[in-house]
Amino acid sequence: MTNDHLLLLIIPLNFIGFYHFPLNALDISYHHCGVLLSIAIMVLSSLSTFGASERAASASNMRYTLLWRGLAATCMGVGICSTHFIGLLALQLPIPRNYDLNQVALSAIPMIFVSYIICWLMQRPDFNRLLTLAISSILFGGAFATMYTMDIAAMKINADIVHFTPLIILSSIMALLCVPIAFQTRFAIILKNDYAFASKTQVINSIFMGLAVAGVHYTAMLGTVFIPTDKKGPAIEDIDIFSLAGDVSLVAFIIMLMTSIIPHIFRFREMIDVLQKNEDNLKISATAFETHESIIVTDEHLKIIRVNKAFTRSTGYKEMDVIGSDLKEFNAEDNDTIFYNTLWESLKNKGNWSGKVNSRRKNGDVVSEWQSVSAVKNNDGEISNYVAFLSDIKEFKIAEKEIEKLAFYDYLTGLPNRRLLYERLAHELNLARRYQRAGVILFLDLDNFKTINDSLDHSIGDQLLVETAKRLQSLLRDTDTAARLGGDEFIILGSAQDGIHFDLTEQSHVLAEKVIQALLQPYYIGEHELYISASIGITLYTGIDETVELLLKKADTAMYQAKENGRNTYRFYQDSMQEAADARLDIDKNLRLAVSNNELELCYQAQHTDKETITGVEALLRWHSKALGDMSKTEFIAIAEESNLILVVGQWVLETACKQIKQWEKDDIQIPHISINISAKQFHQVDFVSNIIHTASEYHVDPKKLILEITESVFLNNLEEAIDKMHILKGKGFKFAIDDFGTGYSSLTYLKRLPFDQLKIDQSFVKELINRPTDVVIVKAIISMAKGLNLDIIAEGIETKEHFDFLSFFGCPCYQGFYFSKPLFIEEFNQYVKTRVVNKD
Repeated sequence: MTNDHLLLLIIPLNFIGFYHFPLNALDISYHHCGVLLSIAIMVLSSLSTFGASERAASASNMRYTLLWRGLAATCMGVGICSTHFIGLLALQLPIPRNYDLNQVALSAIPMIFVSYIICWLMQRPDFNRLLTLAISSILFGGAFATMYTMDIAAMKINADIVHFTPLIILSSIMALLCVPIAFQTRFAIILKNDYAFASKTQVINSIFMGLAVAGVHYTAMLGTVFIPTDKKGPAIEDIDIFSLAGDVSLVAFIIMLMTSIIPHIFRFREMIDVLQKNEDNLKISATAFETHESIIVTDEHLKIIRVNKAFTRSTGYKEMDVIGSDLKEFNAEDNDTIFYNTLWESLKNKGNWSGKVNSRRKNGDVVSEWQSVSAVKNNDGEISNYVAFLSDIKEFKIAEKEIEKLAFYDYLTGLPNRRLLYERLAHELNLARRYQRAGVILFLDLDNFKTINDSLDHSIGDQLLVETAKRLQSLLRDTDTAARLGGDEFIILGSAQDGIHFDLTEQSHVLAEKVIQALLQPYYIGEHELYISASIGITLYTGIDETVELLLKKADTAMYQAKENGRNTYRFYQDSMQEAADARLDIDKNLRLAVSNNELELCYQAQHTDKETITGVEALLRWHSKALGDMSKTEFIAIAEESNLILVVGQWVLETACKQIKQWEKDDIQIPHISINISAKQFHQVDFVSNIIHTASEYHVDPKKLILEITESVFLNNLEEAIDKMHILKGKGFKFAIDDFGTGYSSLTYLKRLPFDQLKIDQSFVKELINRPTDVVIVKAIISMAKGLNLDIIAEGIETKEHFDFLSFFGCPCYQGFYFSKPLFIEEFNQYVKTRVVNKD
């Protein structure tokens, strides 16, 4: 530094407190090329850093974000350190100097670390911007001061280095003021979604960043003074400034080049991927464009610029014939002005329009088409094109008919379905009410159709339904309707007509007989000759206080009455039928709550060898409903069987009987065994065997104390299943009794193959034993046969001494009935047992 230069500095420095400036300080100057080189490195480093930062901000996953952020931080840190060190090398001194290059290299580490943190802060838009800039400025100033101190300390020179605090403070203020401005610009760039190779803003920002960092450096160096020392130290070898500056610049440029090129390589790769996707999308669009519908593309003035092949095929025009023509030239609308005003208004307000148009073909024909026009907007939101789709109305009509067919007609038989039936019946009710007419409804359910459908292929069942539909249609008038509700249920709706009810009733009789006879005729389906019948419920309607649902419910109720009366017949609806159906519904509803409401109870009827000796007991179910009162077993057991509630009820009976056995044992009441009734549905459950075993085990009941009573219906349809299940349970110690023997098929094969322990003579034979000789013969035969098969015998329904004497004379060993005891609830039964002798065998 020359004295002239020094005098120029003293004047402003005196203002900030410098009154004594060392006049023996070494003269310093700067090599202009080095100064320019340091600034250029910082500018290029900033430009490269911005590109890497943008890549970090737009990276698709965290791994790439960290990669790009690290690359940007390295480039910025190395760039600042290179700028600073080349600035030091550009300093010209009259004495030799050298540097500890290892320490210089280490000085880059805090700068790189801080640059990474700043990059992270710049990429967090959720942070407060002013706070982020303040933190970044402070971090940058601290890192720069650390780097500066380390580089000065790394200098080897025979001179004392003196720092003038005001200038150092001035350089720090420049860092805090100038560098944040660059960060602010950089912050905005990173948050932009668009990517540019080197935008004008980036270039300006990079130049400003380079000048700001260089300004901070040279201001700090302005406050650094070198004073010769008289101390003799080791000789210092002067460095080759140009060579070292070249090496540092080369390393910096390599890092900047990598940081600049790599982001653009990735960007180029992304552009190729985007172009490939665009090409694929264009192929898809081209394929979609060549759909079966006619497509017309116009400009913003509705001038045709393109059509697809479907348009040329349907209209007869070639593409070259229509390009440049107005879209309305191909429409044959009588109300041209009104039509197009409406179209334009819709396109302007909604961006689309659709409606029916009459289009003119090349040969002059006019056809009805459905046209949909949509506006296409460019990036500026302005309409650039319109796309029109045209479809032949004929196809719409065909589609409408198909939809109507699917919605209103049964897919299998072609008959009206439930939905169409409801509409037609509602229409007939209105006519009947308005004109005082009456009509009829027949509800048909095919008898035993499920057996045919399950035993043969389901396609056979479908063909049988189709043939049934044809037979029904052949019997009806044009004004009547045959419909299929679903499954094997059909409805015949007789239209409302004038006439008295007597005439309509007679006509209904005739129609029902015709239907029954028509369906009784054999069905020849494939190689099968099938026979089927129908149960029919009939109800009349007048439209007065009647609804569709109510009438179908009445007809359905009458149909079930026909089934209960032997099937293959018909019944007219009567109010008593509905009352019975409602009663059954009430029983079903309340029976579902009976177990949870503790309404079920077991009573016990003793089994005797004589008047005083008890040999066992049968558990009999009783139900006292809170809503319905005491219910007869014959009323609710059949309903329980139909609704599958018998499974829940049967399990309750089994568990309750097991609990009672344990209670008797606890009370020292000796009961040899307890018999419980097992329904067919229980027996056929997959887990029947395991459930019986598990329940007995759970309550620690000896299986020998349980006799399971079953009827012939259990094994009629699947004898082998019954044999397997009974043998398993017999092996575990359980016993079986056949109940109501003699009332069914009573095949001796069953008694021969099934492992029964006990046979119960049904009370229907005992009741007329005295007055009916045939019953005497049957009972004697049953007793003789049972003894021959080594089965225990119990006669049920013993009500008088005459019954007891007769059966005793025939050799029947055990009895059950009112003559001995009626069924008793547990308290009464326990008292009864205490007055009798219990046979423990």
